[in-house]
Amino acid sequence: MSESSMDLLSKYIPGFGAYRSEQKKRDDDVAVRKYLIDRLQECKRELQAFLTPLVEQSNFSAITQGEKLRGALELAQSKMRSTVEGYSSWFESSRIDESKLKQVVDLDNDLIGVIDRLQQEISNLVSTKPDFTEAQKIVVHLKDRFASRNELLSKSH
Repeated sequence: MSESSMDLLSKYIPGFGAYRSEQKKRDDDVAVRKYLIDRLQECKRELQAFLTPLVEQSNFSAITQGEKLRGALELAQSKMRSTVEGYSSWFESSRIDESKLKQVVDLDNDLIGVIDRLQQEISNLVSTKPDFTEAQKIVVHLKDRFASRNELLSKSH
């Protein structure tokens, strides 16, 4: 549907403009979560590239730790994929207020920063004596921040 058709519908159908605004927020939420999921996928690829030589070296302790980290990344991605999209339910009449929307945006920015730190940490791993402790802590922080985001959104209903 063209933009002018959408404007025409907004003009004639009461509440249609608000619906479009809510749909835009849902679409933005989906785009942010897709970006976060894609970034975590990059982290997993880097981690896999790091772990492959460890298999050849039979460094099973490091492989086990690395696989735990990979599993934690996979779980974080799954939670992001399964979250209900948007800032309000399809059938709710209440809307998120602007201050909460700003908090969500701040959390989204923080999540991106956390993933940046995680990616840097994975890049800095040393194959002679890999230590996944800091990366694991970052993933826990990522999960906590994403849970805070979901809680904030669920309270807006």
